[in-house]
Amino acid sequence: MENEARRRFPPPRSEEKEASSRDRANSNTNNNNFFERFLKLSSLREKLELVKEKAERKRKQRRGGKEKKEESLCPLPNVIRVESGAGASSTSNSSSSSLPEIWRARRQNLENCLQGECVKREKLREIVADGFVPDQPSSVRYDVWSYLLRVVPEARREREEERRKKRETYEAFAEELASCVRTPDVSVEMTYKYEDIKSPTKSRATRVAVELKVKQVNEEDKDILEQIERDVERLHPSLHFFNDEIEAAPKRKDMTEALFVFAKLNPGLRYVQGMHELLAPLYFVCFNHPDKNGVAKDAKSDSFWMFVELISELRDAYCKELDKTDQGINHLLSEHDNLLRNRCPAVATKMIDELNVKPQFYAFRWCVLMFAGEFDFPSVLRTFDFLVAWPRGKRDALLRLCSAMVCNLQKELLDENCDFAVAMRTLQNYPACDVNKIIKIACAFPYLAS
Repeated sequence: MENEARRRFPPPRSEEKEASSRDRANSNTNNNNFFERFLKLSSLREKLELVKEKAERKRKQRRGGKEKKEESLCPLPNVIRVESGAGASSTSNSSSSSLPEIWRARRQNLENCLQGECVKREKLREIVADGFVPDQPSSVRYDVWSYLLRVVPEARREREEERRKKRETYEAFAEELASCVRTPDVSVEMTYKYEDIKSPTKSRATRVAVELKVKQVNEEDKDILEQIERDVERLHPSLHFFNDEIEAAPKRKDMTEALFVFAKLNPGLRYVQGMHELLAPLYFVCFNHPDKNGVAKDAKSDSFWMFVELISELRDAYCKELDKTDQGINHLLSEHDNLLRNRCPAVATKMIDELNVKPQFYAFRWCVLMFAGEFDFPSVLRTFDFLVAWPRGKRDALLRLCSAMVCNLQKELLDENCDFAVAMRTLQNYPACDVNKIIKIACAFPYLAS
C-alpha cells in the first residue's frame, strides 16, 4: 500500500532538492578535506625542502669560512714577487687556490723545526720570515720568539739550563736594583719585649712599639718609577688581560719591575715613554705559556730578556743625546724618506717635495713604538712576528713596514684634494686595515744595495 501510495503520490520536488543538495554538500566536504590534507602535505614537503636547502647553505658557509680563516691565519709565503701583465693574474689565481695547502705545509715545517733536537735560527727565520706564526696553540709563538730573541740556545739539551740561569740572573738584578718596586709603599713594624715568667721554659712577649714605615726612594728613581707606573696603569684599557680589577694588579707590577730593572741597568738610556707598549706583547705571550704546574711565574723574567734583545738593534734611537747623530732617531727617519723615494716615488714626490710632510710628523711614533700603538692587539702580535723573524734584522723590517704603511695609502695621498692637513690627518690617524696586507707589501719591496 505504501509503495503504491508513493507511486501515486511522489514526494515534493523541494524535498528532492534538499536531498540532492545534502549529497552534494557531503561530497564537497569530502573533497575539501582531501584537498586540505593534500595542501598540508605539500606545504610540509616545501618546508622540509627549505630546511634542507638552509642546512646545505650553512654547511657550505662553514666550509668556506674555515678556508677563509685558514687563509687569514697566514700571509703569502716568504718568496713574494711583484709581477706584471697576464702572468701576474694567472699566478695570483693559482697561488690563492693553493693557499690552504701552502699554509698547512708551512705549519708542518714549523712544527717539525721546533720539535728537533737542534733548532737552527736561520732555518726558523726562513719559515716565519713574513710573520707566519700561528696563533694557536699559544706555545708556538712563545717558542718562536724565545729562539729568535735568543732567550734559549739552539740545542734542546741546553734550553732548560739556560732558562734557569737567565731567570736567576733576573732575580738577582731585581733584588739589587728594584727592591723599591717589591717593597710596599707603607709597612707596619712591631717591636716586642720578651719577659721571663716564673717557669724557666716559658716567656711572655709584650708589644712595646708600633711603627709605620714609608718606602724610601731617591728622587731620581722616584721620577722613573712614577712614570713607568703611570704608563703601565693606562696600558690597553679595553683588554681584560691588562685591566681586570683583581688579576691585572700583579701583571702590572711585574711589567713595572721589568722596566725599572732595565732603566737601572741602562743609565745612559733609562726608561723612555712608550717602552711599556713594547713590553706588553712580550709579557702577554710569556704569561700565556705557563710552566708544568700551570703557573706563569717566569713571565716577567722571560719577557725582560725578550725586551732587551728586541730593542738592542734600535737602542740608539731611544737615546736623546744621539738624536742628531748617524745613530739617532732623526737619521732613521731620514733613511725612511730615502727608501720611500725608491719604493713609492709618486707618493714620495708629493709628500716630501710638494706638501713638505716630514717623517718626524708621523713616522716618529711608528719607529719608537714599533707600531704597537697603531693596530689592535692581535695585529700587534702579528707585526712583532714579522719584526722578530725578518732575516735582515729589525731595523730593515721596521723601515719596510714604514714604507708599506705609506704605500698602502697611495690612493688617498695622491688624491687631488689631499693637502698638507689631509695627509697629516690620514697618516697620524691611520685608517683600519688588515696588517697582513701591510706585511705583504713590506715583503715585496726589493733589496737595495747598502
